[in-house]
Amino acid sequence: MNRAFLLLPPLIGALAWAAASRADEAPTNPVAALEAKLESGQVTLKYADDGHGWLESLLAALKISPESQVLPFTRSSLQFDHINPKAPRAIYFNDDVAVGAVHDGGLIEIIANDRQDGLAFYTLETKKTDKPRLVVEAQRCLSCHGMVNTAAPGWIVANITPMADGTPVFVDPAHPFDFIDPTRPFVQRWGGWYVTGSSQGMVHRGNVTAPDISNPYDLPEGRTLASLSGRFDLKETLRPTSDIVALMTLEHQTGFIDRAAALNVTGSDAALNDLISYMTYGDEVALPGPVAGDSGFAAEFAARGPRDSQGRSLRDFDLKTRLFRYPLSYMIYSGAFDALKPQIKAKLWRKLYDTLKTRPGGNDAIAIAAATRPGLPDYWK
Repeated sequence: MNRAFLLLPPLIGALAWAAASRADEAPTNPVAALEAKLESGQVTLKYADDGHGWLESLLAALKISPESQVLPFTRSSLQFDHINPKAPRAIYFNDDVAVGAVHDGGLIEIIANDRQDGLAFYTLETKKTDKPRLVVEAQRCLSCHGMVNTAAPGWIVANITPMADGTPVFVDPAHPFDFIDPTRPFVQRWGGWYVTGSSQGMVHRGNVTAPDISNPYDLPEGRTLASLSGRFDLKETLRPTSDIVALMTLEHQTGFIDRAAALNVTGSDAALNDLISYMTYGDEVALPGPVAGDSGFAAEFAARGPRDSQGRSLRDFDLKTRLFRYPLSYMIYSGAFDALKPQIKAKLWRKLYDTLKTRPGGNDAIAIAAATRPGLPDYWK
């Protein structure tokens, strides 16, 4: 049996207990804060009659741009019976919240970084009602998200081999998800995802399905698409794109969140060193050529800053040889980073600083962080 399944009962119980015990306390994640405002009437959501229901209003309330849209199309999530290449699932995200929506699905699914519990899960029913509610979830979400780490649940970006109807093919059903991040070669990434924009010289597993059920892993080469026209009815998603830059960004921050969660539980030197290498892009696979998105995501993401007095930001993209320009992850501003235990964070700041001192561009990254991230140790400044 997968060890993750053995951990589900205590994980479910811990999350449920934490949610109940903090019902009257200040919210510790953006979704809980929004639910409190919905309950008090301070915020209302607007229902759209164009088939998207609460989605756009919810994204706006959570400060998530529709330009962040990426589209997986395998039948491998909670509402699998509504998903296929002709009806992909849409994911939207910012640093701390991801929202999943399926056209004609019954639920909008939400995951949030939580300052106390690491992660929190919610759903919002898609039906029109006078008072929409964000419902705390645990068991249904952890059946997949509990597989990410043996110590803590996590976000998921996975490479999955899809058949023509979106049915996933798993080598080992006990370990169904091939979790991926920027340390993996591109030829091993994005199976079961649409990928749009441009990527010179890049071959990946996106945009294709297995043509032969008897030999499903012999996939044709995946290439980035200039358009999704003809793949599905583009009116069923908020944007006609599954932007490669957005996908790579989601992939990066998912890898950070999951490593940080593991470190917070284990506190081991190995987990600490792994996170430091990841945050400084030590093992990032180089781009084979320039990459460009086809939505407004890159510009919107970079515009969020913060920036130092020279106008530099850890959100500045490179997109020629690597994803980001400066060798320090923007996730130092996230709730996932804030959730790290104080003693772990102290060690992390020290080793991050020492590592950046040895990296090209590291002094620039240190200066940007010192100018824009409150709470840094004095030696950073």
